[in-house]
Amino acid sequence: MVLPRSVSDALIELLKPIASELRERLGSSAVKERFAEIDPSGPSALNQQVKQDPRWIKAQIRYLQRQQAREQELIAIACVEAEGGQDEKINRIKAEELRDRRALGRLCRELMREFQAEAVRVKLNEIQTLWDKDNWFSNLSRQETEQILQQQQHRLLVLVSPAKISADCPDSFRHNLNLELPAKLRIFLNQHYPQHGDLCPVQFYGDYFKQAISDIDVERLQTILSPVPTAILYSDISDYEVNFHVGFWGIIGQNVSVIAMQPWNWEEVYHQLEAEGKDRKLSLRLIRQVIVTIHKLLAAFLADLYYLSIDFTHEPQLFNLYEELAKEWLSQEWMVPYIEALREIQQQQRIACEGEMRRLAAREAKAKAERKRLEESERKRREEAEAVSKKKKQLVYKLKNQKWRCEYTLPGHSSFVNSLAISPAGDILASGSWDKTIKVWELETGELIGTLTGHSDRVNSVAISEDGKLLVSGSSDETIKFWSLHSGDLLCTFPGHSMEVNSVAIDPKGHVLASCGGSDNTIKLWNLRTGQLLRTLIGHSDNVNAVVFSPDGQILASGSSDATSKIWDVETGKLLRTLSGLNLGVNSVAIGPDGEILASVSNDYTIKLRNLHTGGLLRILSSHARKGKGMGLETSEALHILQNYVSRGNSVAIGRDGLTLASGCDDNTVKIWNLQTGELLTSLLGHSGTVYSVAISPLGNVLASGSADETIKIWRCD
Repeated sequence: MVLPRSVSDALIELLKPIASELRERLGSSAVKERFAEIDPSGPSALNQQVKQDPRWIKAQIRYLQRQQAREQELIAIACVEAEGGQDEKINRIKAEELRDRRALGRLCRELMREFQAEAVRVKLNEIQTLWDKDNWFSNLSRQETEQILQQQQHRLLVLVSPAKISADCPDSFRHNLNLELPAKLRIFLNQHYPQHGDLCPVQFYGDYFKQAISDIDVERLQTILSPVPTAILYSDISDYEVNFHVGFWGIIGQNVSVIAMQPWNWEEVYHQLEAEGKDRKLSLRLIRQVIVTIHKLLAAFLADLYYLSIDFTHEPQLFNLYEELAKEWLSQEWMVPYIEALREIQQQQRIACEGEMRRLAAREAKAKAERKRLEESERKRREEAEAVSKKKKQLVYKLKNQKWRCEYTLPGHSSFVNSLAISPAGDILASGSWDKTIKVWELETGELIGTLTGHSDRVNSVAISEDGKLLVSGSSDETIKFWSLHSGDLLCTFPGHSMEVNSVAIDPKGHVLASCGGSDNTIKLWNLRTGQLLRTLIGHSDNVNAVVFSPDGQILASGSSDATSKIWDVETGKLLRTLSGLNLGVNSVAIGPDGEILASVSNDYTIKLRNLHTGGLLRILSSHARKGKGMGLETSEALHILQNYVSRGNSVAIGRDGLTLASGCDDNTVKIWNLQTGELLTSLLGHSGTVYSVAISPLGNVLASGSADETIKIWRCD
């Protein structure tokens, strides 16, 4: 039997709005989800948890990779001329695609259930209070309701309420509809949305409610079953029309949604059928069947809508139900709004999810490339570390076995040789003396190139710029003088400090000059090009004896008679840290070529090695054995304490190999140490007075020492 055309048109108009409204709501929810405007307890929040789970990300990327491989295989098949077995290959590829989609959907539901577990646990703790507070309308006991919450399978719960039927309705409605509705809906859902199925499981209850429900009852039920996505179908029938209602939560959002259709005038349909000659019994049966079929359509649509919202691989079952519903006098046109809505949502979901998968794949590829880069970097780092370690071992071996010999003794000064500097090229040596002069020497031959005069008191310090063009000297005459290293011309004179200038240093970039003075206890930083005083560093409480720049020029270290070394930020002049525990004044400081180690020589007969950046004590070279008192420091601070450095230290220099440390002292010797191990390698004998200054050439094979015996010695190692 076919319903009159006018009846079908009316039903289409009746059914169309709910499909449109749900489609719009789902689209709006998807937009909110993209911008994270989601209910933290709702399915959108669960979706976000699933999307962020490493298992889901890995599965999506694997699915996309397999899908792309299948696409390439299909293209290859299409490009080959027809041959046997092609259909079989295509069918195999389609079967693999279907299997992968179902596996992805299954994982999605498993993760959803896993993430729902906490919400279920909370609800189980409060269910008794809710149950006792309300005059409950369920046929099920509290324990049976708890079992619904505790189902291990993720599924959509669908409930149908008994229809509220007016006493003025025909007996056929009042006696039969509430029997037919749950029974036929159960058969329909068990067949197409089975609870224990693998695609879109629905748990259906046709007898959950004791009696007909209203909108407020949907709200009440949500307080108990909120962790479970649920759809409730309920209707009321008067003597002339039917009102269909849908209530749900967890499908689009966690909040309760209640939607009512436009009323359907069944009485008008009855009169049309009567006019066509249908008997009363058959006409009423047909109208009941339409009411049941509309419930089926709504239940199927809501189930497919839910599974589309969480799983883009879901293929709506409603697409395949034309024939079955047509047997129940349902025109295919009735389903069109729902089919169109599902197709549109399906397309949107697939576009969004495939885009997300591609972003994940791109991110994973980037992460993989980064991991590969880091692994390669780590491999290179290990190789370089091994090479450095090997080189250091070779250097250590070389250091232990090298033989130093005095190649030249350079006379010429008439008083103590107080300071030495070797040019970056390693070809020029400059020496400053208490005889008020600076002498410039050819390092390779020991030949005197020239004598620079101009200071009116002893020269305490000399320094050569990184470009090898400029020589700077500091003197007890309270001035700093700038000389051309190659011509010997005096370029300019800076007023220095209130008394003698004890030490000068040029930063590696050649921009800043540091100087330290006597009684004013200060360090001054100058613009090397303009002569402008940049800043004065104040912090020491006694004479500042030595200054040195780090290899990058960003840090300045100073040593003072106040028994401290201080570390300064060159750019700001800020004091970074004070290194105390030195007992007696610091005469000389040096920084290793890697910028990590600070060496300081004190009047307590020790050389202390510290981490430049933390101030941590690394090693102590020597103690004064003759006094029998050690160093006056807790020996647990140091890694190495060597007992054979028996004289007061005056100067220290570190070679560019980072392994060689040379020190001069008042026992007239130069001592060569292994900086890494603290081992004393050798003592160079030959001076007849205190060694006030030492300098190591860039190649590390030449060492110069200046002494109170008024000579300079040039030492060369084999």
